[in-house]
Amino acid sequence: MEKQDVLIEICNQQTIDGESEKIEMRVYGTICALDDGFLVEYTEYDEDARPCRTTVRAVGDSMVSVVREGDCGGEMLFETGKRNATVYNTPYGALTMGVYTKYVENTLCANGGRLHFCYTTDFHAQAGIENRMTLTVSAQESEKK
Repeated sequence: MEKQDVLIEICNQQTIDGESEKIEMRVYGTICALDDGFLVEYTEYDEDARPCRTTVRAVGDSMVSVVREGDCGGEMLFETGKRNATVYNTPYGALTMGVYTKYVENTLCANGGRLHFCYTTDFHAQAGIENRMTLTVSAQESEKK
C-alpha cells in the first residue's frame, strides 16, 4: 500500500483527581491504508531533541494499537470495553500499566480523517487517569522529515 504524506494534529487531555492537562502538537507523518484499517506513522522529539517514532494502527471503531520507539516506549492496545496490561519503558525503568478503553471513534480514510479514543490508565492498581486522545490527519505536501 502507498503512503500519503500528512499533517497530524495530536491532542491528549489527561484528567487526574479532577485536574485536567492538555498537550497539543503538530507533526508531519504518513498514513497508509491496510486491508483492515489504517496505519499512521510520525516522529516526535522530546525536550532533549531525542526522536520517538510512533506507529498508530486503527481497525474500525474497536481497536487501536500504538507502538512508541525511543527512550520512552512500548506497545499499548486499546480495544473498546476491554482492559489490557502493558509495560511502558522510561529512562528510569519499566512501569506496568493497565489500559481500559471506553470507546474508539475512527473516521480515517486514505486522505486523512480523525481518530479519537478515550481510556483510563492505572499503575500498580492505583487510581485511574482518564485520557482523551485525538489525532486529526490531513493530506498535505509535507516538508522533508
